[in-house]
Amino acid sequence: MKNGALFIKVALLFCFMTGCSFMNEQQEISKPATTLIQRQLTSEGQDLNNRMLIIGTGDMTGVYFSLGQRLSNMYEKYNGAVSGTQVTDASIENTELVSRHRAEIGFTTVDVLDLPETDKSKLRALTALYSNYVQIVSTKQNDIDSLEDLVGKRISVGTAGSGTRLIAERILLESDLPTDQLNLSYLSFSQSAEALRNGTIDAAFFSSGIPNNEIAFISKQTELTFIPIPGDIIERLQKQYGVYTHNEIPRDTYSGMKKNVQTISIKNVLVTYKEMSDPHAYNLVKTLYEHLPELQHTHPAASDISITEATKQVPLDFHPGAVNYFTEQGIIGNQ
Repeated sequence: MKNGALFIKVALLFCFMTGCSFMNEQQEISKPATTLIQRQLTSEGQDLNNRMLIIGTGDMTGVYFSLGQRLSNMYEKYNGAVSGTQVTDASIENTELVSRHRAEIGFTTVDVLDLPETDKSKLRALTALYSNYVQIVSTKQNDIDSLEDLVGKRISVGTAGSGTRLIAERILLESDLPTDQLNLSYLSFSQSAEALRNGTIDAAFFSSGIPNNEIAFISKQTELTFIPIPGDIIERLQKQYGVYTHNEIPRDTYSGMKKNVQTISIKNVLVTYKEMSDPHAYNLVKTLYEHLPELQHTHPAASDISITEATKQVPLDFHPGAVNYFTEQGIIGNQ
C-alpha cells in the first residue's frame, strides 16, 4: 500500500510538471519531471517552502527566461533546492501565478504592480533588477520612422499577460492615433521577430532588457528601423504612472543602428508571495547577490543589477527576509 501511494504521488507530480493542471500548451517546466523524485514528497497543506522552487519567466527567447534558467541553476547548486522555470506570457501572468502560489518567484515590471487586477496584498518584493527598454522595431523597407507612420500598419503589441502589451497600449493611447486604423496582433517576441522577417507585420513592440536576442538576430539579416517615443508622450506617461524613466537605446546595441533612440525604460523586480518564510526569502536574495557575477554573465542586461539599487523604484512591500538581508548589507530595506 505504501509503495502504491508513493507511485500515485509521483504520478501526480509528474502530471503537474508536464502541464496537466493549470498550464496551457505554451507553458512548460524547463527541468525534467524526474528531478522531483530526488526530493522528499510532501502532502497537501504542509509548509509552502518545502515545495519545488518554480520561477515564472517569459518567452523562451527573452531575458526573463535566460536569467530564470540561471537562477534556477544557482538555487540548486548553492541552496540544494529542486528548482525549475516556467515559460509564461511574462509580467502580468507571473504576478498572478505567484499570488496564487503557482510559482514561488516571478519576474515582472513595476508598472504591472499598480494594475487593478494585481493583488499587491499577496505579493512581496525580493529585489529590484535591471530595466526593460521599450523597443519599437520595423524593417527599413516599411518606411516607418515615427509613431504617426503606424497608422494603417500591422503592429504586434505583445501577448496578453505581458508587460510589453501593457506599455505598448499605453504608448499608443497617448499618441492619439486613430485606434480603428491600427491593425494589432498579440505575438510573443519570437513570433514578432518571425513576422517581421516574413513581412506579415510591419512593426513590433518589444519591452525587454537590451540587447533583445530576437532583435539582435534579425538586425544581422535585414536593416531595421527603431521608432523613437516623443518627449511629450514620455512626460505624460511619467506624470500619469510615475514608474517610467526617460532613456535611450544606445546606437551600438544592434547591427546597423546609426544613432541613439529615445525611449522609456521600466524597472524589473523579482517577486514572491507573502507566506514564504523569512529564512527562505533571505537565502534566495543572499544567493542571488553572493553569486551575482554568474547571473550577469548570462545576459548583458543583468550587468545593471546592483545591490545598491536593490530596494529602489519598487512600489511594493519588501519581504521581511529580503529586508533582513539588505539590512545586514547596509542597504536601506524598509520601504
